[in-house]
Amino acid sequence: MKILILGTSSFAAHGLAERLNRAGHEVWTFNRSRVLAAGPRDLHGPYARLAEITAAVGQCDRLINYALAKFGGVEENLTLADQVIATVRARNVSRVIHVSSISVLPAVSGIVDEATPAVVHRWKGEYSKVKVAVEIRFEEALRDRQLLVVRPGFIIGQGLADSLPGIARLLPTGQLLGLGNRDSIIPLVAREHVNEAICRLVELANVQAGERYMLVSPDAPPRADYLAFHCRELGRGRSTLHFPAWLWRVGLAGGSVALTLLKRRPARLVKLFEHNLNVRHYNCAQTMRRLGLDLRFDWRAALREIAEVGASSQWPASAAGGVVPARASRLHYVGLGRIVQQKHLPGLARNGFAGRISWTDPALTTSPHAAVALDPKPGFPPDATHVVVTAPWFFRETVYQQLPAGATDVLVEKPFAVSRSQLDAHRRLLTGRRVFAVHNYRLKPNVLAFRRFLEACPPGALRKVTLHFDTPSPYHERAAWLRDEWRNRVLLTDYAIHFLDLAWLLFDGPMTIRHCERTRNARGELARLSAEVAFPTGNCSIFIRQGAHQRQCSLRYVFDNYATELRFYPEVFQPIFGGHSVLDDARLFTRGLASTAGKVLEKLRWRTQDYSHDMILGAFTGTRDSAALTEFSLEALQPFYERLTTLADEVYRE
Repeated sequence: MKILILGTSSFAAHGLAERLNRAGHEVWTFNRSRVLAAGPRDLHGPYARLAEITAAVGQCDRLINYALAKFGGVEENLTLADQVIATVRARNVSRVIHVSSISVLPAVSGIVDEATPAVVHRWKGEYSKVKVAVEIRFEEALRDRQLLVVRPGFIIGQGLADSLPGIARLLPTGQLLGLGNRDSIIPLVAREHVNEAICRLVELANVQAGERYMLVSPDAPPRADYLAFHCRELGRGRSTLHFPAWLWRVGLAGGSVALTLLKRRPARLVKLFEHNLNVRHYNCAQTMRRLGLDLRFDWRAALREIAEVGASSQWPASAAGGVVPARASRLHYVGLGRIVQQKHLPGLARNGFAGRISWTDPALTTSPHAAVALDPKPGFPPDATHVVVTAPWFFRETVYQQLPAGATDVLVEKPFAVSRSQLDAHRRLLTGRRVFAVHNYRLKPNVLAFRRFLEACPPGALRKVTLHFDTPSPYHERAAWLRDEWRNRVLLTDYAIHFLDLAWLLFDGPMTIRHCERTRNARGELARLSAEVAFPTGNCSIFIRQGAHQRQCSLRYVFDNYATELRFYPEVFQPIFGGHSVLDDARLFTRGLASTAGKVLEKLRWRTQDYSHDMILGAFTGTRDSAALTEFSLEALQPFYERLTTLADEVYRE
């Protein structure tokens, strides 16, 4: 058969021409503008010349009409309808298939079906008015033809620009507000089913003029389920919010009064909104029976495919090996510096560690006052099974060489290594032992909030991370080795290590350095680093600077479904839906204020809000759940240290 399709460039008509061509029909198309990869049967031009331009088609068996003046009113679309009708007569078309919409149906509660007539109502929206007027014009003008009217629901298919038009609105709070009754049905239909239905109507025998067909999936979801899926799987909001239908009616009635007084003409918002308030059910049994077509489809899978949401990024803990240490009865520290006295020893006391603690430190001869009992004199007992190494990295090779065979469990303060050669050497020296590294920032309160949110709200694939870290100069440090920044790679592998860990830990696969620009100051230190690194699914922009008299750190993650911000100094986490708003700034401010207040109380020793070291030390010594330590094993951290040392070797090369 020779078939002419009007408006194939529309979203609803996508794929129909190809489907009919595969069925062996001679298909011609017409659009206002020339389509990509147009062939000799793809015509284009103004609809005012439709009959003239389509003369090239000759006599035509079927005409399928998708044509619509999308932003035009009723009169403009009726003019277009008259041009289509003239073309039908000029091409002597025997069967016309007009694609209308279920929006022509009355906004009633109850069941509608193919026999339900289109309703002319002044309170309908503009799109509905257009569809009603055009459908009636075709029915009146084409009584001498086989006019088949198709009323599809909300068409779902690839290329759909928005799956929530007029269905919900994102509030500044991050919630998705359902616009109407939570029980109203969202009349979904798959585009492939619409195409298949029209193909069958092209060939259907024994049809009567004026037949109507309705295309809605029998398992179309209620609004509440539809929106819950968008929040849970597609990140369109952090949760859903629904008002009862009676409250909508009261609010709309009040708004109608205000509009009537303001515009000095009647306004009835309740009538305009009624299709969202009434619970309308769609009975397409006759259409499915007549066409032999089941309209059911997996709308959830279809929406996932349309959204092109990648697999949600997983926290490395889920993939870490089950390497856990035995319970410690004796603990030995190599180094009793500031981090041990400020974090480790108070943490062990809070955990209730009751074992012996021995120590060695070349700078100390007697043990400092601590919240837990330390052996009075330094010394490495040969029976120590658990060793914590906090000495600077350049002493560690000697420490690892001297570890007794019984020291099976080793916990290392960051960094484990600052170069690739050192990483390989230290791994060899520690072969056969259970080794862990203190990456405690993964357990900071804001990062734990981030982790919980990722579990509750699937983010989709991670596409972009931006890290901005400003810090005072290491030249002000007490320890001489920290002041020697360039030799000891302090800015990148010590100061920034936790933030680089957080920036990269949700990326899988190898890292490629695309751009690396470094600046050294007059003391020869690394003063500024600007870098761009790439992973298979996304990339990370890095800006690290010291000595600019600033202290700040922000990490912004852009996922398929939403964005998040992690901030330090103070420690804050904030998810962002639909774009950064004033409310997001307010939340960041209030949470930052609360975090700062907590830090002040912690400094005054009135309370503790950061238990990140406590959790790692508790897992290492057996006073807490040891399984929590799996993501800190050297095996689990190996990908990070390969990335860190690759970047460090590039940045600090002479």
